[in-house]
Amino acid sequence: METTHLSRREFVRMGALGGAGSVVASRVIPETEAAPAPPAGEAAASPVIDAHFHIFPRFGTESGGEDPQLNMRFLQYHSRGARLRRKSDRVWVDEPRFSDFAGDDMRDMPDQNFRVTRFGEAEVTIDGVDYLLPIAPPGLESMAAPPERMVQEMEWASVDMGVLQHDHIYGALNEYFHDAMRRFPGRFIALAQIREWEGDRKAQHDRLERAVREQGHKGLYFSVEPFALSNFEDHLDDARFEPLWDKVRELQIPVWWYLHSRRGSRKGPERFAGIMEHVAELDRWAQAHPDIPAVLTHGFDVFGYEIEGREKYQLPPVLMNLIKRPNMHFEVLFQTHYPEYPFFGAQEKIRELREELGGVHKMMWGSDMPSGRLDCTYQQAVDYIRVHCDFLTREEKDLILGGNAARMFGLKGNA
Repeated sequence: METTHLSRREFVRMGALGGAGSVVASRVIPETEAAPAPPAGEAAASPVIDAHFHIFPRFGTESGGEDPQLNMRFLQYHSRGARLRRKSDRVWVDEPRFSDFAGDDMRDMPDQNFRVTRFGEAEVTIDGVDYLLPIAPPGLESMAAPPERMVQEMEWASVDMGVLQHDHIYGALNEYFHDAMRRFPGRFIALAQIREWEGDRKAQHDRLERAVREQGHKGLYFSVEPFALSNFEDHLDDARFEPLWDKVRELQIPVWWYLHSRRGSRKGPERFAGIMEHVAELDRWAQAHPDIPAVLTHGFDVFGYEIEGREKYQLPPVLMNLIKRPNMHFEVLFQTHYPEYPFFGAQEKIRELREELGGVHKMMWGSDMPSGRLDCTYQQAVDYIRVHCDFLTREEKDLILGGNAARMFGLKGNA
């Protein structure tokens, strides 16, 4: 499909991403490809696209025919090792930790009567004592982020579109996303969900094809965390998944990867090693599938791990090698790792990566809204790049804040 050139208003409001039944071809962006030149006398501007956005019903509710208890198990595993507050006096405690168990097999996860409540909290019971566990911003009174509310968030922050990442903790939302795109055309770019651990099965290939061809999804979201169901006997570069990548090629869609598997019950060397194992797997996958565009989501999950002999924000060589692959891109979700707006450390990391990579062609800004509210306001999440980052040109800011994402999905917009 040829790239479509639309005005900004048409791009955002008229459903430029196409409806159900259309497939927008994604492609690898050559490293030497420059930002498109604007027409004479017209300033160039891409729509602001948040590469990491969420809409979802209340945690733990039935969705997409998936067992809601399975989604709750994923949510419990996703939060393992977190600190708790004693419910009786709301005091933080160092022990016990939530879902703290030996090994990484989700089947061994203890039953702590994990239940979702309100205002961003869940409750658990350990040895007869009730504890509180924050799992979302307190503004989520009903523990849901419906599209109506999230469109308003975008409006207030002057963000045009959001890429809907699709982790199992939120539910099986292919149909939910489809309905949101129908009701709010041009605001959401949906990534399809499958059962990754069954990615070699035809049923999952059919599920992906239906999501793309009938429900209007524009990519595949693939998380390694569900491999905990088999104690990580599966690997993302296993040969048995090749039929899935054949289907991805057929559909001409990108793959958006999440590599933080929560291996090791607490943040430390075990978790860092787990992330790096998946990074090495993805590097092999990217080398073997150079024709499939891919995005490393969530920024760099290795940030913040103070391992002996390693600087806190240092990118290991294998990770740098991965993002230098021609088909790889990465989410700029850096504001969550640095204190205090306008996040000077995050700005400096963008500068360093621009120099190392020879440009910003691989960068896609993301916020992780609404969870990003735990770190800053939505306006601050985008403005530290849009208003600050003075070392970037206007064209470079446009690419990071939407141009690169728009180009991955085969769309370009002019102001």
